[in-house]
Amino acid sequence: MGLFNRKKPTGKRMPASSIKMNGYREDFMDYESQFTGQPQRFGDTRPVYTSLMADQDYELIDNIIHKNGIAHKVVTKPAQDATRNGWRIIYPSDPKKQEQYQKRLDSLDLKRSLCQELVYYFGHGDAYGTIGIYSPTLDNNTARPFDPKKQPISDIAFFHVFGQNHVQKIEVNDDPTDINYMKEAAVVINQTKAGDTVDANGNIQPGIPKTKQIVIDKSRYFHISLDKFEDDDTGNSVITRCWDQIHVLDTALYSVGKLLYAYDINVLTDDGGGYDPDDPLSKEEFERQNRVLSQNMGTDSVLNLHDGQKFERFSNNVSGIDSLLTFAWQQLAAASNIPKSVLLGEQAGTLAGATTDVANYYDGVKSLQEELLRPQLERIIELLMWSTDVAGGSEDPDSVDWKLVFNPLWSADDKTQSETFQNTANAVATLVNSGIKDPDEANQMVDGQNNNAVQGMQTQTKGDSIDQGVTMEQAKQLMTELKKVIHDNEKSSD
Repeated sequence: MGLFNRKKPTGKRMPASSIKMNGYREDFMDYESQFTGQPQRFGDTRPVYTSLMADQDYELIDNIIHKNGIAHKVVTKPAQDATRNGWRIIYPSDPKKQEQYQKRLDSLDLKRSLCQELVYYFGHGDAYGTIGIYSPTLDNNTARPFDPKKQPISDIAFFHVFGQNHVQKIEVNDDPTDINYMKEAAVVINQTKAGDTVDANGNIQPGIPKTKQIVIDKSRYFHISLDKFEDDDTGNSVITRCWDQIHVLDTALYSVGKLLYAYDINVLTDDGGGYDPDDPLSKEEFERQNRVLSQNMGTDSVLNLHDGQKFERFSNNVSGIDSLLTFAWQQLAAASNIPKSVLLGEQAGTLAGATTDVANYYDGVKSLQEELLRPQLERIIELLMWSTDVAGGSEDPDSVDWKLVFNPLWSADDKTQSETFQNTANAVATLVNSGIKDPDEANQMVDGQNNNAVQGMQTQTKGDSIDQGVTMEQAKQLMTELKKVIHDNEKSSD
């Protein structure tokens, strides 16, 4: 019955007891409840030990994400939205260096890597990102701490991400009286299978797994966890949190499919029909007639009925099923923190309601960017600034004025952007005309506004690079618009 009945047995089933209560469930997860397959009725349950609820089965979770579209969207949607529009470096004092840093940052393919990291974060409950460093003098032993202030580096080699599946253990400070309480010291991982190679004759040589463990010091990796409490060994997958809701929707899909498959049933009654059970020829003829009737019934079919025969079509009553499905989607939206309108790609009720849902959702995505992505991106940018082979040489990030800005998660319509542009221009003109700000200060104020419709007014244009500049026609048009705004303000003040 759907995907959840197709998972392979794990051999971990056992009844709950006073000693082993991990994974004890007392709910409607009936695929497991009878231990012998699908029960006769939905809800024929008894308490059951479910391995997913005790120790997360990452293979099972990955299988569900790959094969169940709803689970896949719950895991990947926030990750894609948080990284889709990217980010940019603002280096006001040196636009050329800003462009060089941005180009090198983009070459690391961080959009794809950080998106995959967030997929691991939601899917496994834990995600890791490790930084590779180029340096002529640096010890490549990943178990040793690394400090760019003391150890010169040439460039960043890579940024790779991985999930919890191959992590053996994490060294964590568990002393609540220590200043580094709950902070990690290192992570120990098992190497995965080595890649296959091809010899000179074109024969594929399978890779040999390495048994060597890899230790990575805390200064060389990032680790983010979902719903991890003090005594938890790992974070918790959003699939675990939404297991019941996804299960119900999987059952709903199966049930609706069964209803559609048998939505209409044709019934032909015959007072003198039937067949003689003792006559094989009579039975065969009866079955043949039924088969012909079933296969050849269409919109232009003609039935020739004799006396005593009657043809009827019965349809399933699906009244109220939409309310049940809506309830299931609402439960999933509440558990996953993704609005129903976003999950389904449709507006929920009125336009205002849908807009509020989307706005709240993107506020959550912005919080995700600030809490999880910003520390990693700023660390990578700092390492690029310390690098001798990037943007003309090494510099201390703390000695220069720079910042990281996330591009807008979504854009307003043309009318809203135009109104915002005009209101900002009026405000700037008023400040300049009243003497509160001089033109340079007003320009800096506009440059400091991020993620809104006034970015077109900022000093940096496309790609935030002055090198690309503006054309003479664009400059004249901008000057004309500003003069008009100033004139209108002077006229209204008179």
